[in-house]
Amino acid sequence: MNKPLWISCLLGAAVGITVGLAVFDTPFLGFAVGLGIGAVVGAAIGPRR
Repeated sequence: MNKPLWISCLLGAAVGITVGLAVFDTPFLGFAVGLGIGAVVGAAIGPRR
């Protein structure tokens, strides 16, 4: 895995937990959504070969 993917996944999960607690009152849904969005963003900005 590349570094941008890892960083985006971790940041997405952290933001997702915070938003999940604030909006949905459960951290698990926010974690899943944030991790998914972070993975997509990380894969998009990763190095091209």
